[in-house]
Amino acid sequence: MFKVISAELKKMISKPGVYVLAIFLALILILGVFIYHPTVYENTYTPLVGNTVTSKYSSFYVQGSTDRGEKAKADALITTSSEKINNYYIYEHGTPLTYKEKVNSLKEKLDSAVQAYQECQYKTVDEKIIEDRKNNVINLLDELKNVVKNGIDNSRTGSYTILTTNKNYDSFIDVMEDATAQMKSNVDKNEIADFCEKYYFNNYEHTISSCLSGLKYPTISDALIETYTTTETNTRLNIVQTRLKNVFEDINSLFDEVNIDSTKNSQEKYINEMDRLANLYIGIASDFSQLIKYELLSNAFSYVGTTDQIDLMYLNSESEYNSKTNLIKYNYLFEHNKTNEDFAHPLTIGVTSNHSINAYDYAYFSLKLFSFIIIVYAVMSACYSIAGEIKEGSMRYYAIRPVTRSNVYWGKMLAILIMSIIFIIFSGIIALAVGGAVYGFGSANILTIFNSSIAITFHPIVMILIFMLSLLLEIIVYTSIAMLLSCLFKSDLLAITLILVLYLINILLPVFVRGANSWITFYPFSHISLYALFGSSIYAMQNNFVNLLLGAKIYAGSNIILTLCIILVLSIVLNAIAVNRFKKKEL
Repeated sequence: MFKVISAELKKMISKPGVYVLAIFLALILILGVFIYHPTVYENTYTPLVGNTVTSKYSSFYVQGSTDRGEKAKADALITTSSEKINNYYIYEHGTPLTYKEKVNSLKEKLDSAVQAYQECQYKTVDEKIIEDRKNNVINLLDELKNVVKNGIDNSRTGSYTILTTNKNYDSFIDVMEDATAQMKSNVDKNEIADFCEKYYFNNYEHTISSCLSGLKYPTISDALIETYTTTETNTRLNIVQTRLKNVFEDINSLFDEVNIDSTKNSQEKYINEMDRLANLYIGIASDFSQLIKYELLSNAFSYVGTTDQIDLMYLNSESEYNSKTNLIKYNYLFEHNKTNEDFAHPLTIGVTSNHSINAYDYAYFSLKLFSFIIIVYAVMSACYSIAGEIKEGSMRYYAIRPVTRSNVYWGKMLAILIMSIIFIIFSGIIALAVGGAVYGFGSANILTIFNSSIAITFHPIVMILIFMLSLLLEIIVYTSIAMLLSCLFKSDLLAITLILVLYLINILLPVFVRGANSWITFYPFSHISLYALFGSSIYAMQNNFVNLLLGAKIYAGSNIILTLCIILVLSIVLNAIAVNRFKKKEL
């Protein structure tokens, strides 16, 4: 087999295709510098208003009699986020009830109130009691409608308390308003029983019960409530408040120091330090707020999974994978007392990893473009290696030599992969060198959330190596398909056309088929990108053509086990069929 590999490599090097590919890669490098203009990741670190420490301190603490300072805005984030937890409860006479408990309680009271009103026909009661019972029914109808409405509104603003389909909710509101209108009409005392039977029990009661049974109540554990809202010293809320207090004390200490040391150089130092501390305060509040958001999201996703309910929750821009990823990310930041600004973000196409472009951003962009060229070269070589050589007659030389067809097949396959690896490594080195020369190598470590479950920090060069490995695995899959087509057809041109059409379809599908819950999630070629599982998909959210075309994608059900299994199964099955077909093929 080694002789076959050596012969195939010499054959590849002697052909002009290798040099054409090298020219293409060089052109991409040159053009890449001019066409690479990603959105620069927004820097949330902003200098406070003012050109002195005093003015900056003032803008942080208070900007004016009616305008809140940055501190107050950050504190409001903490308060608002904590209140979202409490929106799971309705407080009745100081007792917290979940929405489900409240809805069921009101439904029971409503049925009892209607029956009490109906009994007015059979009992001797005065008109005031009849009117009171009638108004009680009306008030309960209104209260039940408002409780459900508030629950739906909470789901749209971040608490995700009650969920239902739009059709279910519209039916509920219609029947409640109609029932209220009927109840408000004048009814003779002798007709009350017939009225209740005709309108409420026959027309409304079943519809109300049916709609209420269609409601979904995402559960939330008492532990989560206690974590954020109790006064124990070990709760997250108290921890974050302690952190904010410590930062604020540092700000006050810095402000006091300014009066002692007033030299120009030290003033500049103090100004920068004031900005840093103020942004640290703001960052802690922001990250904690995001942590609560994704705690709630994750809780909702664990209970709700249908497309209609996710649409109602306005989670179109989220997915369960993304929600878990962000939850792990903000938990990591919180537990390690870091902020979002302390790390770079996973390399992607549309957005820079830092607040300016660096060599690694450019190298990833170039390698992503290189990947198309390298894959096309690999599949074309694979298609020619069997069908093309049989058509030309050169395959007969192997027939007269003491080498098995299996060795011939695997020798050709491995030779193509070795050449692909050479091009990947060559491209990576050149892309990093050009990127470093143009943009520099400055970058923080990247905070990667692997497989939406583990937070890991990598140097950006490691992310480049992971992408190169992921690219190699994709090449193995596409080359396996190309080798199979080459063994199935006599024409290498037909095999090349089919594999390139398939590859083009796989590239364009994410652009035209949107939505994590569509049929594309069951399409195996949607799950062969290992790199997407290292967090880059979270930042590939821009709705422009280039990002959709080139960015890493994550679909429902994506995970490392599924991805590796699909790659392994496709590679084994395709090559097994190809070897079997090659053994029977007439040379």
